[in-house]
Amino acid sequence: MAAKRSPINAAGLVLLCAALVSCGSDEERGGGAGASGSGGNGGFDNPAGGSGGTGAAGGVDNPGGSGGLAGVGGAGTGVAPGDGGDNCPDALVRTERVTPTVMLLIDQSSSMDADLGGDGARWDVLRDFLLEEPNGLIADLQSQVRFGFALYSAVSGGMNPEPIGECPMITSVAPAIDNYQSIADLYRGADMLEDTPTGDSIDAVIDSLDLSTDPDAMPEPTVLVLATDGEPDRCEELDPQNGQEEAIAAATRAFGMGVRTFIIAVGDEVSDEHQQAMANAGLGVMPGEPDAEYWEVGDDASLRAALTEIVGGQLGCEVQLSGSVASGDACDGTVTLNGEELECDGENGWELATPRTIRLLGTSCDTLKSDPSVFLDVRFPCSVGIVQ
Repeated sequence: MAAKRSPINAAGLVLLCAALVSCGSDEERGGGAGASGSGGNGGFDNPAGGSGGTGAAGGVDNPGGSGGLAGVGGAGTGVAPGDGGDNCPDALVRTERVTPTVMLLIDQSSSMDADLGGDGARWDVLRDFLLEEPNGLIADLQSQVRFGFALYSAVSGGMNPEPIGECPMITSVAPAIDNYQSIADLYRGADMLEDTPTGDSIDAVIDSLDLSTDPDAMPEPTVLVLATDGEPDRCEELDPQNGQEEAIAAATRAFGMGVRTFIIAVGDEVSDEHQQAMANAGLGVMPGEPDAEYWEVGDDASLRAALTEIVGGQLGCEVQLSGSVASGDACDGTVTLNGEELECDGENGWELATPRTIRLLGTSCDTLKSDPSVFLDVRFPCSVGIVQ
C-alpha cells in the first residue's frame, strides 16, 4: 500500500486553461469621442438660438462627444463619458488549455530488479503501467499533458566510488504533446544499469528543459516526478550512498526555477527521513510549515494510484485571463461550458479567483478536467472594465 505521510500541499494545484481576451479596439467596443454639433444663432422667430448638436456616444475608455456649440442663448448637450450606448458589445474571452509539462525521471539502477509486492520486478511493474495501452498513464493523458521522460544511472563497476564513463548517464525524450510512441521506443529498449546519482540527474534534466523566463508569457506549470528505489549516490562518490544532501539541493534549486518535484519511493529502501526532506524541498516547504506529501509504494496498485494522483493533480480548474478585471462586478459576466451557462459563485458554477483568474467549481470543474475537447466561453459586458 502507499504510505502517505501528510496532507497534500495545496500548491500542487495548477492552471488548466488560459483565457485570451479578444476584444475589439476602443472604437469597436464603445466608440470614440463623438463629434460636437453646432446650434444655429437666434432668429426673428427663435431669439434664443438653436440647441447645440448631441455628441456621439463614447466607449468604456473614451468619453462621449462634447456638446454642440450653442447658438445665441442655446445650450449644447453631450453624452456622459463612458456611456457606450448600443455600440458597446461584450468583451469575448476565448479559452485554450495551458498544458502542464510532466517530466518523468526514472531510476535505472540495478536494484530496480527487486520484487514489488509479488507483482513482478520494480522495473517491469513501473514500465508496464507507464506504457500500458489503454489505461496506461502516458497513453491516456498524452493529449492533455506534455510528457517528457528520462532514465538515469551511472556505472562504477562494483563498490568502486569512481564512475566509469559519463556520470550521470541519462537517456531522455524531450517533453511534447502526444509523446507516447517516442517514450515507448526508448523505454522498451532500455535495461537497468547500476548506480543512483539522483541529485546530479535532477540538475541535468532541469537544465535541459525549456523554461520560459518571459514575465508576460502565459504560465504553464512544470513538474518533475521522481521514481526511485534507493538512497541516492553522487557522481563524486558513487559508493556508498552519500548523495542525500546533493539530491535535496537539486530539488530546492528546481523549485527556485519554477519546477515542483514529487518523489515516489518504489519499495521500502528509501528512508522516511530522506523522502520527507525531498518532498519538502520539491514543493518549497519552509521550516515550521506542514510537511509535503510523498508516496512509498509496495505493489502495482499503489504505484498506479500514486502516479495517477500526482499527474492527475496537475489538471486543475483555474482559467487564466490575459487581461485583468479592473472594475465592476465580475458576476455580470457570462461563462458557458460546452454551451451551458454557469452560475457565478454557484456550487457547480464559477468564481473570480483573482483579477486575472476565474475558477470552475463542482461538476463544472470535473467536466473541465475530464473532457479534452471542452469549450469554455467567457464574456464581460461594458460595465466590467478589462485592463490588458
